Amino acid sequence: MPRAAKTANPRTADAPDTRERLLRAGLALASTRGLNALTVRAVAAEAGANLGSFVYHFGTRDAFVEALIERWYAPLMAGLQGAAQTPGDALSHLREAVLRLVDWVIANREFVGHLVLAASAGEGAARRFVSTMDQRHPVLLLQLIGQAQASGQLRPEPPLHVLLFLMSTLALPVPLFHLLSQKAFAPAAMLAQVQAYTTDRSHVEARLDWALRGLAP
Repeated sequence: MPRAAKTANPRTADAPDTRERLLRAGLALASTRGLNALTVRAVAAEAGANLGSFVYHFGTRDAFVEALIERWYAPLMAGLQGAAQTPGDALSHLREAVLRLVDWVIANREFVGHLVLAASAGEGAARRFVSTMDQRHPVLLLQLIGQAQASGQLRPEPPLHVLLFLMSTLALPVPLFHLLSQKAFAPAAMLAQVQAYTTDRSHVEARLDWALRGLAP
């Protein structure tokens, strides 16, 4: 009599979506508790996976955190590259790209804050990510600034100086004031008002338009 086929154990079988579940679980944990919460056991438990599956897909915690950060970051680059393909002139492309960046920072401000803290604390994957920023979205933004300058729509200032001005006006306040609100370093009522200005789309667009008018030739 033929032997019955062995049924796979759902807790040990390596389902095709296990890698994705582990990454989703890691993103959830990192956004709420920080990258230091990404222990192998915690991520596996959150994903409903076993430790063997974690090791099979990522090998080490460091490799997992690196893959997680890249997975989290990929939509930003795709969005910024898409902005450069939208209808309009060079300045319109720059404006759209900056707005997409700020929208992404607002939506991901918890993760951004945790990433900055982790990098400053010496988290290897976070530090490696930050150390390659000169190969990431700032390069695309600098190209768009250069194109707007070449078309005569922005004054011919150093593109990096222009980028620092735009980011300090629009993007950097978002994680900064989010972190301050988490640490209660300032009066809550004041922080709530400031956060409204930093995260409300209409206020962001207003500041961007002020900045671009100020950078006009």
